[in-house]
Amino acid sequence: MYKDMKNYKILTVAACLLALAACKQENPYQTVPGGLDATKPAVASFNYDAATSGAKSAGFTWDAAQAVSAGATSYTIELTDDVTNPNVVNGTSITIVNVPETSAIVTKNIKAGAFYYARIRANYPGYYFSNWTYLGSEANPLAVCVGTGTVEAKFGAPANLKTSNVSETGFKATWDPVPFATGYVFEYKPASTGDWEKVKTTATTYDADGLVGKTAYDIRVKAVKGEEESEYSTGSVTTLEPSKFNPQMSKLSDFIEFLNTEAILAGAASEYTLEADIDLTGQTIPAVESFKGTLDGKGHVIKGLKNGKPLFNTLTGTVKNLVFDASCEFAPEVAFFGIVAGDNQGTISGVTNKAKIAFAASSLADPALVAAIAGQSSGEISGCTNEGAVSVKIDGATVAAGVAGIVGYQAAAINNCINKGNISFEAKNISGKVVVVDATGALPTIGGIAGYGAPGFSISGCENHGVVDYKITAAETDMTANLNRNQIGGIVGSPCGAVSNSNNYGAVNVSLKHSTPGSELPFEFIVCVGGIGGGDYEFTNTTEVFSNTSYINCVNEGNITVDSDAQKSNSAIGGIVGWPGQEKPVTGTSVNGCTNKGNITGKGIMKCRIGGIEGGTGVIENSENQGVITIESANVGSAVGSLCAFHSQGHAITGCTAGGEVVVKCDLTGGVGGLIGNVGNVEHNTGAGCKVNCKITVPTYNADRHGMVVGYYNGTSKTVVLGSADSPIEVSGSINGTSANADNIFGKANNENHTINYIIK
Repeated sequence: MYKDMKNYKILTVAACLLALAACKQENPYQTVPGGLDATKPAVASFNYDAATSGAKSAGFTWDAAQAVSAGATSYTIELTDDVTNPNVVNGTSITIVNVPETSAIVTKNIKAGAFYYARIRANYPGYYFSNWTYLGSEANPLAVCVGTGTVEAKFGAPANLKTSNVSETGFKATWDPVPFATGYVFEYKPASTGDWEKVKTTATTYDADGLVGKTAYDIRVKAVKGEEESEYSTGSVTTLEPSKFNPQMSKLSDFIEFLNTEAILAGAASEYTLEADIDLTGQTIPAVESFKGTLDGKGHVIKGLKNGKPLFNTLTGTVKNLVFDASCEFAPEVAFFGIVAGDNQGTISGVTNKAKIAFAASSLADPALVAAIAGQSSGEISGCTNEGAVSVKIDGATVAAGVAGIVGYQAAAINNCINKGNISFEAKNISGKVVVVDATGALPTIGGIAGYGAPGFSISGCENHGVVDYKITAAETDMTANLNRNQIGGIVGSPCGAVSNSNNYGAVNVSLKHSTPGSELPFEFIVCVGGIGGGDYEFTNTTEVFSNTSYINCVNEGNITVDSDAQKSNSAIGGIVGWPGQEKPVTGTSVNGCTNKGNITGKGIMKCRIGGIEGGTGVIENSENQGVITIESANVGSAVGSLCAFHSQGHAITGCTAGGEVVVKCDLTGGVGGLIGNVGNVEHNTGAGCKVNCKITVPTYNADRHGMVVGYYNGTSKTVVLGSADSPIEVSGSINGTSANADNIFGKANNENHTINYIIK
């Protein structure tokens, strides 16, 4: 991971240097060497490689034998949406590839479904470079449509104008994207009369609604590219005859007819209500492909439903005030499953589930999102409750899965939801990382309320009372690469956004074992476990990592137990969050006003960082640990702290209290501390307003590695100051029964350049 990041930075610097040389050469007032040298051989051919291209990447191959013979040292690939742009600095995506490579996969700064021109040049010593070689030709370049392939870069009228989802009040129009169009104008009107209704959009689809039933409409669409406009593509559609169906449903037959006929035809203005409980015992119901109306259950109950598919595969409308009672049973037959929606793009509120949901498979080769209310969601979910058990059990190998009480993947707000059901995930081993929607390199993520929380996510006012279980029984099976990071949280597994005023009361249990327990795994296998959140990581559609998660005014009272055989890298476990975010000097990740009251237990042979608030490093403000942290057994290099296990990168710790207890039953050299277990070797000045009041117990006190404030400093070259003369850290408590004193404030090893301003209370 870190090696890849380092290489990425090197390549980025190289790109900038080459680009700078190009800029300087084109400026007539500069006389630096380098720039275009048309005598240098260019790349002979440049081809799109469908085999290595993906939904969010573009692969290329080329022949540059002459360029290499002439001394070329690297190639620059540029993907741009403006082929007339003469300056590589302004390219949409720049990739530097060193000789002798003759292929590359471009992912940076490109979007699925977008169009790009692609070109390549050879780079020579002295910052000289050849002419560009284009995909297609310079006169007639081909365009790459990411996720689709290559097309002629021809701007014209949109092709394949079609309509679907025709109802009495509307229809859906779709058309093919036009290369490099900046937008579209879609228009419709009653046939042969009236004025055109015009809609500007950047999408290649439009939902028309509020129309008159049984009426013919003319439609047309044109593409826009800056000031340029294409010709129109034209078509027509006739809305359906108004339904005679009574939307106020009080009988079983009404609800069956609604699902079979009305729901798929409903427009956004269509409203349906339940006026009585509905018993579906023995009934087979369809999965409605798409519903864009409103279904208000008015608090009534669905009984006896046994189903393997969501009520609505895609929901763009609203479902509210509906109850599924314990007589229902759900065994998902689809990978993205929630009782209400497989994919929620609308709103869901006031839905309660009391039934169990059990997903089982011999193996899982494609991602799964399984939860009580919705599988995948980009729409708001509020006021929902799950009381049923949600389980995913894979007998063999699995890839990523999002398992939760309310929603498996959420890219919008979740408010005031409660989970009371047990949430469990079990598999033999993990076969590798995959993409889940827009999360790259994803691994299983489990949460009481939500699994994956993608960009756009936030959660507030939620509670989890259920047990959250994660279990891998034979992790070493076919293990050929690192598997970092599996994320498990009492509220949310992998959030990307604000987590506020949300409390966890359920136990969080993680078991990550070799088939021969106690045997070391062959590669890294990191789990990030927290009472509120596991950690935010790798939520991206480019090579960037989002790190903007905050935990505000949250309380964990659930006990956390992690039993792992992963020794090769640090797993992170925290009462609030395991791994807060990127280990970088600047991070948007923070914990503020949070309290951990739960007990944390670590065991196995894992290497770990365990803290009452955080395992890894991030900003911590006005937070307190009151729980007991117990290390039954662990790799000797592990670290533990009442507040946090590892702290670095200049992240602030202010106004915090390290309370509770730290009980270590094995020798640890990574550091055992009250405020911090291990401090990284990064310039740092923080700790104002902090208090340490905890009881630390270790097998044998080690003055070099144990301390009431800091257990161990991981380096000597950087100055680290904790507390200040005006705001010293208040210290009380004990280590092995000895009260806090000047000799046990910090581990003495590597303490040069380190200062702690403290006062014994």
